[in-house]
Amino acid sequence: MTGPSHFESFESYIPVDLRSPEALLAAAGVVLFFVLFRYFLMVAPFWWAFYRRGVAPSRRIYARLPGRAEQLFEIKWSLVSGLVFAVFGVGLGVLWQLGWTRIYLRFDEFGWFYFFVIGPVLLLVLHDTYFYWTHRWLHLPSVYRRFHRVHHESLHPSPWASFSFHPVESAINAAAIPLIVLILPLHPVHILVHLTLMTVSAITNHLGFEVLPRSAAVHGWGNWVISGLHHAQHHRFFRWNYGLFFSVWDRMMKTEHPSFWAEFTQKLNSKTNVS
Repeated sequence: MTGPSHFESFESYIPVDLRSPEALLAAAGVVLFFVLFRYFLMVAPFWWAFYRRGVAPSRRIYARLPGRAEQLFEIKWSLVSGLVFAVFGVGLGVLWQLGWTRIYLRFDEFGWFYFFVIGPVLLLVLHDTYFYWTHRWLHLPSVYRRFHRVHHESLHPSPWASFSFHPVESAINAAAIPLIVLILPLHPVHILVHLTLMTVSAITNHLGFEVLPRSAAVHGWGNWVISGLHHAQHHRFFRWNYGLFFSVWDRMMKTEHPSFWAEFTQKLNSKTNVS
């Protein structure tokens, strides 16, 4: 009989006792480094390709791309968000170490179908639901003025705006996964893959270019997922298009902008380098 694999060991993910103040502080520093490293590592290639190399000009959504001052503003607030994300990341580790979460380590503990399908899908759906309704709350006039306005200072956001939030909004966003794992069994791999997907989604939604393939318009599936143009309309019109991954809640609650599909199909049917 073989023992657990490397990825089925708690110490593979958290090699220190986070109940120790010194270890907690060191872990926060490490998490902060990886949060910011991930931000720059993942945003930079998109920025370089679309803003420096001029990839797919016919897919550009804005008449004018954001300038240097606007991009530096977004980077500044994203760095602040990185601090908040690091705190919540370490907090999640503490909850896990204390045994308060549903995080599991053996890959097939709930069966392989749960590991590959049910768990990831439920995480996407729950996170999308959480984001939609907290986003609606952030658009209440008094809340918007105090917290959400920072993000909407980017009327035409660049990919650097992916994490450009007021600290309170950053905390609301960062709380999603810790809250979800209190009730939903997830493997650390689920969380790591989801965070990567979420980052790519945030980047492409703020890119200023529509990167979905033409098949999204031809076959209609682009009407169910959040795209660059979908979220660009949110920054432009404020009161529409609140979703994170899917447009289901927007369609159910009638908060999807009426012109979205027409603009989307027009953009994807234009001559483009993206197929």
